[in-house]
Amino acid sequence: MKQYGTLIALAVAVIFGIVAVILANQWLSTQVSDEKVIVQEQKFPMTKIVVAGQNLDIGSMLNEQNLLLADWPKANAPQGSFEKIEDLKERVTVTRVVAGVPIVAAELAAPGSGAGLVASIEPGMRAMAIRVNEVIGVAGFVLPNTFVDIISVQNNVAKTVEKRVEVLAIAQQTFVEEGKAKVVSTVTLELTPKQVLKLSETIPKGPITLALLNPAEGMDEPPKPEPPKPGPKATQKYVRKYAPKKADVQFKVELIQGDRKPENFTFKYKN
Repeated sequence: MKQYGTLIALAVAVIFGIVAVILANQWLSTQVSDEKVIVQEQKFPMTKIVVAGQNLDIGSMLNEQNLLLADWPKANAPQGSFEKIEDLKERVTVTRVVAGVPIVAAELAAPGSGAGLVASIEPGMRAMAIRVNEVIGVAGFVLPNTFVDIISVQNNVAKTVEKRVEVLAIAQQTFVEEGKAKVVSTVTLELTPKQVLKLSETIPKGPITLALLNPAEGMDEPPKPEPPKPGPKATQKYVRKYAPKKADVQFKVELIQGDRKPENFTFKYKN
């Protein structure tokens, strides 16, 4: 009996222990800590900068109606931002600006450049419009800020007239919702003065078509050097620097002297 009594007492102790753990766990889970968490707010020096009060298209003239002053961490103010709306009066945007984004000098045309398409033309460049249709305009996917190759077809022979030309506008729009195709009758291109003359001479000779490019294509290609002005020294320098290298020329000569065994010699001539 003593042996059984010990086992019974041990079993009862284990059961009470398990019950005690369960009750303690339930009690702890229902209690709310009286400790208060104190959050210390860290203050940063703030400043006010000018931001767009609404979505602005390319060529938009800035004024009090489309600009706002917004609080901004002083240490993170964008380079070239403005602190006064007065400093931006009658300035014109050369890129599209989304509402709430700070206005910076790099996105503005020079003072007095005028509004609209004129402000987006780079110095030394020209804007030229050409007629297009759904086929020439690549089913309406030739949009502002895209790049195209200009191809001319003359006597059933196609040739590339200009490569990687930027599109400034389609019809009278300098911005179109991203990814949305639009078929128009005219496309305005940004060209150099020489390209304008060349394209003006090419258009009457045959149909013109546009080939749409990936924007990243051709960005790393260095510009081809232009031939120097006529002159013997300049021409020689240009040929030496830019002409393709030719392979070395080898000459084999067999030397025969009387009754001696013929000897073979090889000479190399470098271009």
